[in-house]
Amino acid sequence: MLRQGTLLFFFIFLFAFSVGAQEAIELTGERLRYFLGEEEVVVYEGKVTYKDVSLSADYIHIFLDKKQLEAEGKVVVERGKEGAQAEKAYYNWETDWLSLEKVRSDITGKSIEGKFYFQGEEVKEEEVEGERKMEVEGAHLTSCDLEEPHYYIEAKRLVIYPDEKVEIYDLSYWDFGRRLFSLPFYVFFLNRTQQLPFLPVVGHSAELGFYFSYYYNYFVNDYSFGTITLDWWQHGGWGLGVTHYLERKGEEGKFTIYYRDPASSSSTLRGSVNYSKEIDEFTDLNLNLNYSGTLGETDDSYSGFLSVLREKGKSTNKLNLSYSANESSDTENLYATWNYQYKLRDDLTGELDLNYKNYEQRGEFTDLDLAYGVTFKKTSAPYTYYLRYSGHTDLEGDSYTGDSNKVVFKIPELEVARSREKIGNSDFTYKPGLLLGHYFEEETGVIDERLRLTLNLEGQSEVGGGNLTSSVNFQQDFYGNGFARYIWQGSIKWADEISSDLFLTLSYQRSAYDGATPFKFDYVRPRTNYLSLGLDYDRSPWEISLDTGYDFREEEFVDALFSIEYNLNDNKKVELSGSYDIDNEEWGSILFGISWPMNKEWGIDFSGRWDPQNGEIDGIRVGLTDDLHCREISLFYDQSQDTFWLEYGIKALPGEKIKLGG
Repeated sequence: MLRQGTLLFFFIFLFAFSVGAQEAIELTGERLRYFLGEEEVVVYEGKVTYKDVSLSADYIHIFLDKKQLEAEGKVVVERGKEGAQAEKAYYNWETDWLSLEKVRSDITGKSIEGKFYFQGEEVKEEEVEGERKMEVEGAHLTSCDLEEPHYYIEAKRLVIYPDEKVEIYDLSYWDFGRRLFSLPFYVFFLNRTQQLPFLPVVGHSAELGFYFSYYYNYFVNDYSFGTITLDWWQHGGWGLGVTHYLERKGEEGKFTIYYRDPASSSSTLRGSVNYSKEIDEFTDLNLNLNYSGTLGETDDSYSGFLSVLREKGKSTNKLNLSYSANESSDTENLYATWNYQYKLRDDLTGELDLNYKNYEQRGEFTDLDLAYGVTFKKTSAPYTYYLRYSGHTDLEGDSYTGDSNKVVFKIPELEVARSREKIGNSDFTYKPGLLLGHYFEEETGVIDERLRLTLNLEGQSEVGGGNLTSSVNFQQDFYGNGFARYIWQGSIKWADEISSDLFLTLSYQRSAYDGATPFKFDYVRPRTNYLSLGLDYDRSPWEISLDTGYDFREEEFVDALFSIEYNLNDNKKVELSGSYDIDNEEWGSILFGISWPMNKEWGIDFSGRWDPQNGEIDGIRVGLTDDLHCREISLFYDQSQDTFWLEYGIKALPGEKIKLGG
């Protein structure tokens, strides 16, 4: 036996020899025993590290020939940012297989505020088809951080896919000292906020009367599951739907079908398919299909979209297909685009674009069009050169007058763009450009040349204690027929921190042009001449903002927008916002909201809209909330819908509420 008061690194070479020099196990400990001839090591109060896994325990027994270990007594396992505590652990570093007993750990994700804590009788962690998962037997799950949690979920088994989802089997939900309900299966997503429906919904509305929605979550396997939904409305009939999910590494899909049998009209059916797959390391596929129709009627509508992207070596291919059909209008549309890029040299890239359209109204006409384009791009710092050629062919040859695919031929077009550069040692930059082309505008029939010179200037400086930013865009066009025009647009913005809690923003924008163009495709927007002002005051608990402006061309003020917020904390807030018409001296609608506690447990939320012109208040919504530490119960009333509803929610899942009524 070897004893040493400090951590041991003496035997690291044994484990490096055992598993390969590139994947060494590091072993440290207070006391270590090595059994010669048996390839076994026992460590007391030790730690084992292998790749991204570290395991520490009071007692660790390592079997070198089997490439595995057993540990017990205050076991702590960490993998990257994840960790767990257990009483016993079994780990095989060759297969990366881990098993724990009497486990305590936590789960977090995109949809969780804080953490979910779980315990389990036994945990097995392994990697299957490149995807790591953790199976927990005899699980206990809650987000309540108390020793005796207010609520918890008991489950026969949890399957955790880190950063993806948690599958829960044979669960029972406990709160208020009793079991509230049980479900055979439920999936909770960690990588998105949208979740599967949880409990039935019961409610009442003035239009539909009483209604009821029941959800049944089913499970096929770890990557295939879904929900069956049954809806009933007292005055609206009933509906039945299925939503199925397919989720595994490199493949994801969602299939939805819904049948609706209204009380006073014909039955309808709608469905959709969304599917994506990594076909191989170079190719991705995306597919979307949609259908809707009324049974017994000829109003069926179909649409679909297919996209294939392949990137391999020096080439990139992208194919998009889009199809739609409508039986009511007897129309069919098919669009196809293909983009091909090839890197000829490090500084030279070629690109081909094809766009095909088939638009048909049965018995009336068929319109077939093909647009095409070729581009070469060459980089030679600080310049980038583009050479483009494009055109269009009317495949059916009848020059259909309703043809919407009116394109501009570039025959050809040359562009020279220079990268942005500083002006001397100043904080201002400039970026010039040149565009020269021969064009045929199909819609107007105009054929002409155009030379375009552009210049962009940007900069910032300190003026009067504030920060001044400005930009100017200038464009000069010359045309082969003798026309010429210039266009310019400028903006200047000054922001100043008047005090530690008061900020002023003043900006001015102006654009103008002179001259004429023979083409329709390069028309410009109307001239502008606009001044805006913004004031922001931020000193706890107050936040006040005011924004307004003046349009010199129209010679009128724009409505002043204001916002006032008094915010002591998340539970004590008063908000007021609205607008004021300066020219007509009239107030617009004013929105208000109040969130305030009535005592240590109960709080009230009150919001609505006041119309100063007629003195009416509408859009009232009132909520009473009981704060129950890790969860809350709220009762709401909505004036516009004339309805009440009750919500029960866990604070760790702010986007998920169990709702009754509404």
